[in-house]
Amino acid sequence: MRAGELLEDRYQLIGELGRGAFGVVFEAFDRRLGRQVAVKALRNRGTGEEANDLARLYREVDVLAQLTNPNIVTVYDKGELAVRGERHHYIVMELLNGPTLTQVLAAGRPELLPALDWAGQLCAALAAAHEAKVIHRDVKPENIMFARPDRQLLKVLDFGIAQIGDNLDGLTTDGVVIGSTPYLAPERWRGEPGSVRSDLYAVGCVLYELFTGARPFPADSTYNLMVQHLEEPVPHPPALPHDLAVLLRALLAKDPAERPGDAAEVRRRLAAAAAAVHDLRHRADAAFEFALQGRPEEAVERLRPLVEQFRLAFGPDDGRTLRTRHDLAVALERSGRVAQARELLAELLPATAAALGEDHPDTVAVRHRLTRLPAAVNRAGS
Repeated sequence: MRAGELLEDRYQLIGELGRGAFGVVFEAFDRRLGRQVAVKALRNRGTGEEANDLARLYREVDVLAQLTNPNIVTVYDKGELAVRGERHHYIVMELLNGPTLTQVLAAGRPELLPALDWAGQLCAALAAAHEAKVIHRDVKPENIMFARPDRQLLKVLDFGIAQIGDNLDGLTTDGVVIGSTPYLAPERWRGEPGSVRSDLYAVGCVLYELFTGARPFPADSTYNLMVQHLEEPVPHPPALPHDLAVLLRALLAKDPAERPGDAAEVRRRLAAAAAAVHDLRHRADAAFEFALQGRPEEAVERLRPLVEQFRLAFGPDDGRTLRTRHDLAVALERSGRVAQARELLAELLPATAAALGEDHPDTVAVRHRLTRLPAAVNRAGS
């Protein structure tokens, strides 16, 4: 198959979107229904694996046909045809225009709130799959994609090696581990079949990478990865709220029985963590109100730990973190600790300018307060 061809007098191939080990994905136009679609076609690899590739392709169709969830890619059609004397098998799916999670992570660690939302959507997809007795078995950032460039709606892809109940027909080989090794649960390394909890272990690996910017087990060889997943303790996730760190360690437990029971439970815990992060700004506003009411010492006491919580939740250069540090500087000044306020503002000014811009109102406010502090120091010392 190639761009420009018309399949079944219906699907006009527009251009190649990507290719993997066994398939090529094209953007196409469905002339019958008047919509853009994606066509995934098998490649003839010349390796003798074509029968297994075909089983995988049609397994994906069978799985996706029974799953209806906004966070799972939708399949529309399947077919086969002869092109230049060769038989070609293909499936037709909804077209996704956003990046993969792999591409998003390559650009750096995302902010925590959108990351929590994406994690919840991933768990919603897996909860629907697990309820239908489908184990994905290959949860990884490459198989997670956004529907549009705005990164609002996440979709789980590639159910080609999914396990349907206890049925593994045609997709396992003695001595071969099925799945992607950086995200493979310990029991899967031991040759045990997939389960809800082995999928959740893979989710834990993905979320660790999503929330921290690094994989929990980053070995560069298959053997070392196996040793890490089987034997090494989970690294403490840096710079995360406590509840999220606890959840990651639970998802990455070596013993499947110690992991959360299902994806719905993980989603609930993620939602609680997101609510706590949302609540931070309200708590910061309430804390600063004490400074405005003539109780600056109490404001300082409440704002200091909140600054660190904002740093963990949003990052040091996020506007919400910077504003909370500014609130703390104001409270310090009003409590008479002018030197501490000046030191904090001197650190804050270049950070705010770099993050938000020289002319941003928050930068202007920090600069104005810093320039008036020397007079306050003189008055305090006179």
